[in-house]
Amino acid sequence: MVKAIRLQCYQNLANYRKPSSFIIKETYPLPPYSTVSGMIHAACGFKELHRMKLSIQGTNRGTISEVYTRYSFSAGAKYEEGRHQICLKDGENYGIYKGVANAELVCENNMIIHILPEREEDMDVIYDGLSNPLMYLSLGRYEDIIDIRSVDIVSLCEENDVETKHNIYVPVSYMRKQGYENINATVYTLNKEYEITKQGLRRWKPESEGGRVRAYYYPAGNVLDTAYVDDTEYQDAVVFA
Repeated sequence: MVKAIRLQCYQNLANYRKPSSFIIKETYPLPPYSTVSGMIHAACGFKELHRMKLSIQGTNRGTISEVYTRYSFSAGAKYEEGRHQICLKDGENYGIYKGVANAELVCENNMIIHILPEREEDMDVIYDGLSNPLMYLSLGRYEDIIDIRSVDIVSLCEENDVETKHNIYVPVSYMRKQGYENINATVYTLNKEYEITKQGLRRWKPESEGGRVRAYYYPAGNVLDTAYVDDTEYQDAVVFA
């Protein structure tokens, strides 16, 4: 029997931006592991990395496109009237472009997130942090506030032939261990953990070091050979990464 935290939450509109999208801010259907981990760190006031395993699943009503104001500039670019829309004065006059762009938004996302802290003492801290967060919590953009519906400590039991009741991230490595090779589902490479370089910059660790996870966006209504199941009345499937 394994103990974990079960977070049920909702977002009306949200953008979980794909790092490779620029012209249009494309979104993942569910928040990646790094985004959820960052939200939990903010809720608890963690100032250093607290590792945890996460299972992320949910359902939504598709996506829409939203227009937003976009600002861009080149380092050291001097202001040119007629070329730049904004002049920033900081010793020199620097030029900033102002325009419009599109962001893809997930609509009415109902999510269930299971959290398994690496440190046993973090269980109560994370539970209390999500129940009474230090600040308003968001997933995706800063303005994408989440509505926390419930926070519970649940027991997980491993079972066979577990049906997925929601769309869920399932690591490719997990499915391969179960003998699955060709699966009709989208595969995403999701960030999970970064490190600080000597220059003080963030760098995502490679997959071999746990910094990225290749995961299927596995549809609801399918069966996993083995998976954890929580002890709530819903008996949700749980697959950690």
